[in-house]
Amino acid sequence: MSNKDLHAGVEITFADGKTRTIRPLTIRQLRKFMGIANTMQINEDGSMTDEDIDKMVDSAAIALMASDPALAADKDAIEDILDLKSYGALMAAAMGNDPNL
Repeated sequence: MSNKDLHAGVEITFADGKTRTIRPLTIRQLRKFMGIANTMQINEDGSMTDEDIDKMVDSAAIALMASDPALAADKDAIEDILDLKSYGALMAAAMGNDPNL
């Protein structure tokens, strides 16, 4: 995938059945995102605390800002459209990676 392809974004279907185009984060957005993502922890058994799930929602909000600002501002709505698969794809696309690889 070329840089031009990445800039066009990646189509991701979320848990609500809607498809949104996610583009790579800018450096400014990446700073905010990494500040949150670097503090998330997944336990050895795969469990997460409520605090870590809140951080997951916060990081998703940053990734959604460009494609759907109204959604990004509503954390309850983000929780309703995310599942683990769409979250993983969202984070990959936001980081400039093809989630399909």
